[in-house]
Amino acid sequence: MSQQGACCPEGSLPALAFDYEPKGIQFEIAPTDKKKTPLQVYVVGASEKDTCWNGPVLVMCSDIFGPFSGMHRKLADEFVSRLGGVAILPDPWEGTGGICPQYNNEDNKPHQIGFNMFTLKVFKAIVWDGKSTLRKYSWETSGRLLFSEQLIPFLQSKGINKFAMTGFCYGCWMIMKACNDPGIVEHVTCGIHFHPSTEMVERSVFGRDCIVLCETCAKPQMIHATKHESDNWKPNGAAHKALQKNEKVSDVEFSLAPFSQSHGFMTRADVTRKEDQDALKEGVEKAVAFLKKHNVE
Repeated sequence: MSQQGACCPEGSLPALAFDYEPKGIQFEIAPTDKKKTPLQVYVVGASEKDTCWNGPVLVMCSDIFGPFSGMHRKLADEFVSRLGGVAILPDPWEGTGGICPQYNNEDNKPHQIGFNMFTLKVFKAIVWDGKSTLRKYSWETSGRLLFSEQLIPFLQSKGINKFAMTGFCYGCWMIMKACNDPGIVEHVTCGIHFHPSTEMVERSVFGRDCIVLCETCAKPQMIHATKHESDNWKPNGAAHKALQKNEKVSDVEFSLAPFSQSHGFMTRADVTRKEDQDALKEGVEKAVAFLKKHNVE
């Protein structure tokens, strides 16, 4: 099995740490009787103490390394600077640090895959523990409750009833599950997917057909894939065709990142390289354009 094992395809980029001072704040949404763990969130564009938030709101679903790793917060800050409103990054891993909790506890220095202790930690977390970790966070027992019990009621308390969703890697699977859930999808305006791991999670971890999710979901969807996703999730693939045939999906956009980019590039690329900077800019521009069409107050 590859290093990215249960979620990411062969050739994916490893976790990324780099120096960046987030512009938002981090706090917890209280647990409930059904969701007994506090929900950690990063928010930019509003404060926990504000009685009313000004939209539009973007909910960002992280990759397998969690919302406080890599460039997740930087991207949230960028989307708010471009679009206004609020971006919120919920932690689906309940404070455990994602599929590789050791990474979440490392210092804020770049870590590269090689012959070192960091690589051994990543390899163990993904190859040996990956599927069992992901199964602990199924949609039915975790993801749905994150939205229905904590995130949506919290947003409604701030005067927000609608939001767009964008996801990276594992987070794209969460978007597809949300857009298939009647109690959640009524609050969603659109979904934006970067290098989706929907197929690997739905099929490899839970043994289900991911294309069915495309046949039955609702809301406009944008997918920006890389060379590492299967043909099913590239332009004109099975997912693309299923979404086009789905009458509940009013707008579908599929695109392919430059060949130089690997699965995970939006949150884990080397930002010192110009080709990576250009690819990140292209991805952000595509998302911004899609959000301007579909995530309006």
